[in-house]
Amino acid sequence: MDALIAAYESDEDDAVHKSVPGASQKSFDGREAKRMKTKTLWDPRPLSSTDSYLGDAGMGRLTGGASYSWSSGASVEQRNLQVNPAAPSLASGRYVSKRERPAAALAETTCSVTPTTHPVTDAGVKFILTPDLPYHIRRTLENIDPHASNFNRVPKGVTHQIQGHTNVINAVRWSPLHAPLLASASMDNAVRVWNVWNASEQQMVQQLSSHTGAVKDVQWSTDGKHLLSCGFDRTARLTDVEYGSEISVFTDEQFLNVVRFHPFERNIFLAGGGKGSLKMWDIRSRKHFKEYPKSMGQILDIDFNKDGRRFVSSSDIAKRNSSDKAIIVWDSDKQIALSNQVYLEAYTCPAVRYHPFEETFIAQSNASYIAIFSGRPPFKMNRYKRFEGHEVSANRIQCNFSPDGAFIVTGSADGTVHFYNFRSSSVLKKFDSHEQVCTDVSFHPVLPSVVASCSWDGRICIYE
Repeated sequence: MDALIAAYESDEDDAVHKSVPGASQKSFDGREAKRMKTKTLWDPRPLSSTDSYLGDAGMGRLTGGASYSWSSGASVEQRNLQVNPAAPSLASGRYVSKRERPAAALAETTCSVTPTTHPVTDAGVKFILTPDLPYHIRRTLENIDPHASNFNRVPKGVTHQIQGHTNVINAVRWSPLHAPLLASASMDNAVRVWNVWNASEQQMVQQLSSHTGAVKDVQWSTDGKHLLSCGFDRTARLTDVEYGSEISVFTDEQFLNVVRFHPFERNIFLAGGGKGSLKMWDIRSRKHFKEYPKSMGQILDIDFNKDGRRFVSSSDIAKRNSSDKAIIVWDSDKQIALSNQVYLEAYTCPAVRYHPFEETFIAQSNASYIAIFSGRPPFKMNRYKRFEGHEVSANRIQCNFSPDGAFIVTGSADGTVHFYNFRSSSVLKKFDSHEQVCTDVSFHPVLPSVVASCSWDGRICIYE
C-alpha cells in the first residue's frame, strides 16, 4: 500500500520539483499529510475500555475519535463498507483513478483483518462471559446515549429472578465494565458472580468461598477484574474474578461491615467495622497506612465524594444515647473530622451515599426516611425535604442514586423496592418484589433502567 501511495504522489509532484526551486520540503510535507489522511480513514481495532463500553456487540473506531456500531451478524467486509461505502475495489473491473487507488488499496487491506474473538471488555473475565446476549440488551448497548434526557428511566417491572444463595444476601454490585456480571455477598459465607442474561440455566459463573464467616459487603475494582469483600471473619479479601483465586488478605482486629475503593487510587481502599475504627489500606503493601480515630459505635457504611478528598461515615449510636457522631464527614488526607453534629435525631443511619455529580449526600434513617445533606461545610441537613414511604425498622437497608443522579432507589423492611425523584422527592414507583426484607438495590452503571435488588429470602430480582 505504501508503494502505491508513493507512486501516486511522485507522479503529481514531479512537475513541482522540476519547475519550483526549493520545493522539496514543501512537497514532502504534502505527501506526509496525504499519507496520514489515506492511512487513517478507518481503524479496525476495537475500542479500549477507556473509550466506551461495547458489550459483546462489535464496535470499531474512527480515527477522529467517533465510534461506529454495527449489527452483530455483519461480516468484516460489510462493516468496512459501512464506514467507507465509496471505496472502489481494484478487482471490480472498472478504471480506478490515481486519486482513488490509495483508498481502494486501504479498503482491501482492512477487509482482510480478522475480527477479535473476544471484545476488549472481556479482558480478564473472558472465561465466565457468554457470547450471546438478549437482542434488546445488544440493541441498548449499541445505541447508548448517556446525554439523552431519558438515559435513566424507572424500570417497568421484574423480568427474572436469580436464586442460589442459602442465606440472607447483604449486597449486590454490578460490574463497572462488563454489562452481564453481577456480584452478591451473603451470610452463607460466599460471594457469587452471576451472568445475569445467560440463556442457560447456569447463571452463577463464579463462587468465591474464601471467607470463614458471613460476608457483609463486596466491591468491584475499577478495571472489573477483581472483587474486594469483607465480613465477620475480620478480613477483607481481594479475589481474581476470572479464576476465583485469592490474591491478598487484609486482617483486622474487628469484624468488617463495609469496604470502598478510592475513586482515583485503585490500590487504596477504606474499611470500617465493628469497633468503630476506619482504616485506609494499601493493596500493594497489604497494610493500613491511615486510621481515623473517633469514639464511635460500629461503622455501618462509608462513601467517598466525587473527587475522593472527603468521605462520609455512619455509625451505630444505640449504645451511647447520643446522635452527634452518627454521621461524620472526614478529610481523607488529613485524617480529621470536618463535621460536628450533622444529624441530630436519635436514629441510626445504616446507609450513606454521595450524589454522583452534586455536592450533596443522602442518609438512610431508621426513622423510615432518607435525609438530604449539603456536601459543603457545615454539612447541614435539609429539614424541608426528605424521601418517605418505605420502612427501615432497624434493618441495614441500602439506598443508591441512579448514574445520572435523577433517581434514588431503596429497599424496604416489607420487601418492597421504592423509586424516588431526587428533585421532587415524590415516589415514582413501588414494586412488591420480595417476601422478606429487601436489603440492597443497585442501578446498572451502563444500561438505563436496569436494576438489581436482593433480600433476606436469598433471591435476587432483576428489573428492566
